[in-house]
Amino acid sequence: SNFMRGTIPNVFGNFDRLDFFDVSAAGLNGTIPATLFDVDTIRIMYMSNNSFTGGIPANYADPPLLRDLFLDGNRMTGTIPPISAGQLTDLNEMLLQFNSFTGSMPDSICALRGSAGNLDD
Repeated sequence: SNFMRGTIPNVFGNFDRLDFFDVSAAGLNGTIPATLFDVDTIRIMYMSNNSFTGGIPANYADPPLLRDLFLDGNRMTGTIPPISAGQLTDLNEMLLQFNSFTGSMPDSICALRGSAGNLDD
C-alpha cells in the first residue's frame, strides 16, 4: 500500500508519454480526472481499491493502446459509458466490480469479448 492520500491531480494533459499508471490501494479519493485518458501512450491503469467516486470519465476508451483498466474496489457510481467502433481493441482486462455502478455493461464493450454482463449482480 502506498497511502498517498488525497486526489489525483488534474495534470495529465501535459504528459506526452506515460505507459503504466498504478495507484492501487493508495488511499486516494475524489473523481478520476478525464485528462488521465488523454495520454495516448498509456497501456496499463491500475486504480483498484481506493475511494474514487463519481462516474467513469466519458473519454476512458480514447487511449489507443489501453490494455488493462482496473477500477475495482472503489465507490464509483453511474453507468458504464459505451465505446465507439475501433476503441479498446487491445483491451485485455477491465475490472469494475465492487463499485456501485448501475445498469448493464454496454453491448459495445461486451462485443469485444462476445460475452454479456450485468452490473447489478
